[in-house]
Amino acid sequence: MLIRKEGMPFIGGAAILAALLAKTRLKYLGLAPLAFVTWFFRDPERVAPVGDDLVIAPADGKVVRVEKTSEAMVGECTRVSIFMNVFSVHVNRAPLAGRVSGLRYQQGRFHAANFLEKTEENERMCMYLDTQVGPMRVDQVAGMIARRIVHFAPEGTNLAKGERFGLIRFGSMVEVFLPAGIEPCVKLGDKTRAGFSVLGRIA
Repeated sequence: MLIRKEGMPFIGGAAILAALLAKTRLKYLGLAPLAFVTWFFRDPERVAPVGDDLVIAPADGKVVRVEKTSEAMVGECTRVSIFMNVFSVHVNRAPLAGRVSGLRYQQGRFHAANFLEKTEENERMCMYLDTQVGPMRVDQVAGMIARRIVHFAPEGTNLAKGERFGLIRFGSMVEVFLPAGIEPCVKLGDKTRAGFSVLGRIA
C-alpha cells in the first residue's frame, strides 16, 4: 500500500521516538505512534465504478449533510458534507473529471468538523472544477484536530475522475456542491470511500 510522502516527516519523527524508547522499559510503547502515523498516511489504490454519469465520493467518511442550497459560481446545487475521523483514509479525490478553474483559500477557525453550524467559519480550501455538467465546488475543511490542508492541484490542472488532489491531516471534512442535474445517491449516515463510492448520478 502506498504511503503519502506528505506523511514522511511525521513518520520519521515517530521512528526516532520509537528508536529512543527501544532501549528503555517503554520500548513497545514507542511502536504505537509509529504504527498509527504510518497507517494514517496510507493511500490505497481505488478503482472508480464504470459510468460517465456517475459522480464519486471525494473522501472516506460519513455523510453528515445533504441539503439544497445555492452557490455563487455553481448556482442551484446540492451540498453534500462528508466527515472524516482520524481512522479514515485522508486522501481526497476528484468527484468528476474536470479542469481546476479556480482556488480560494479561506483563513478561519478550527471548530470540530462535525459541528455543522460552526464549520462555515473554519479554514478551508475551495476548489472549482469545470466539468461536463458545469462548475462544481469541492471544499477541504479543517477541523479541531486537522490544522493542515494540503492541496496539490493548482489552477489549470486537468483532473481525471478519482484522481488525487489533496489531503487533510488528522480528521476533517470535505464538502461537494453538486450542480443542478446531478441527483444525490447518498443520505445522512451513509459511509463513503473516496474514488469508489457513488455520490450522485447525472440526470
